[in-house]
Amino acid sequence: MFGLFCEDVIFSCPVDFRVKGLEKIKPFYLKVPENYPQHADMPLDVLIQGNRAAVLIQFEGKSAAGVPVSFLATDWFTFEGGKIKTLTIFFDSLGLSRSLKGTERGD
Repeated sequence: MFGLFCEDVIFSCPVDFRVKGLEKIKPFYLKVPENYPQHADMPLDVLIQGNRAAVLIQFEGKSAAGVPVSFLATDWFTFEGGKIKTLTIFFDSLGLSRSLKGTERGD
């Protein structure tokens, strides 16, 4: 999977994680199966224009503690030389936090 990225990729997501460089994004992706050993990322929609793409994703799974987790995310990509140059992930981090705590919106 890491071969899809440029060596100097810029990556960010809503959990206050912004890094530059392929080696620095690896810990993020390697933690996903640890934190969510059962999960699936299902693309629902893909928009492509030039060297940019946006993918709407439905994430479904269970945390390492067995808590069900479900949320929508959007990945925003730019490409250079056929590889991912930037990736910004957008998702409702507050909703995810509440889901993991077993609370609903407004609780």
